[in-house]
Order: sequence, then C-alpha cells, then structure tokens
Amino acid sequence: MAHDVAVVLVWCAAYAAALVIDLRERRIPNWITYPLLLIGLVARPTEIGAAPLPNVIAGAVAFALFAALALRGWMGMGDAKLAAAIALASGPVLGAIALWFAFALGAVVGVALVAAGRVGRRQPVAFGPFLAVAGIAAAIAPGALLRLLPAGTLLG
Repeated sequence: MAHDVAVVLVWCAAYAAALVIDLRERRIPNWITYPLLLIGLVARPTEIGAAPLPNVIAGAVAFALFAALALRGWMGMGDAKLAAAIALASGPVLGAIALWFAFALGAVVGVALVAAGRVGRRQPVAFGPFLAVAGIAAAIAPGALLRLLPAGTLLG
C-alpha cells in the first residue's frame, strides 16, 4: 500500500513540474518525460510490475496521435511524450478519458482567455498544463475521471 502512495506522489510531482515548466518556458523537458515513460513500464499509480500490453499500446497510440499534432505545429513533442506517459500509466480507457479531459479543459480555458482578452484567437496557449492536470486527476481520482463520460462508467 505504501508503494502505491509513493508511485502516485512520483507521478504527481512529475506532472506538476511539467505544468510549471511548460507555463514558464513553453516546453516540457525530456528529463521529465523520459523517466515517466520508463517508470510507466514498471510502476503505475494503481499497480507495480511490468506494464500490461494494453497500457503499452495505449501509450504508443497516444504518442502517435499527439506526435502527428506536433508535426503539424499544433503542439510540441514534449506534449506527445507526456500524453504517452499518461496513457501508459493509466491504461487505454482511463488514458483516453484523461486525454479527452485535457482537451476539454484546454478548450474551456482557451475560450475564457480569448473572451477576457488575455490572448488572441490565433495566439498559442501551452497545452502541457492541461495534460498535467489530467494526469494528476488520473493518478489521484481515477474513478471520478472515469465518471466524466458515460462511456467511462461502461468501459471502466
């Protein structure tokens, strides 16, 4: 049980660091994402041991999708690696819902920032903080995150 808390704390600390650094520097450094990916292969917030194949596939799919967005210039490769780490740690269902949550949260905040005149319509907004919040939610409150979508309660 103590190892579960320690794993959650490691994940949350890394997500929090990614959030702060992306807000300040507009990048998520590899020294955060690479260890998260390696840790995800052996320790996830809900379990210790070799990552199940569905988690590995979820991480690979998340990376591929986010890397495609990064190659279009819509986000950075640090976002792609962080998304892969979230999916690897959370598994296919919770990972997909967490990434959906990051996009939904980003959209709401983005619209609010434009409406308040804080950013222009075409001005980029760092996406890593939204991924970090979604990762923290998946690590700390996976059940609550699963209940965000009706499909989450059916699939989770």
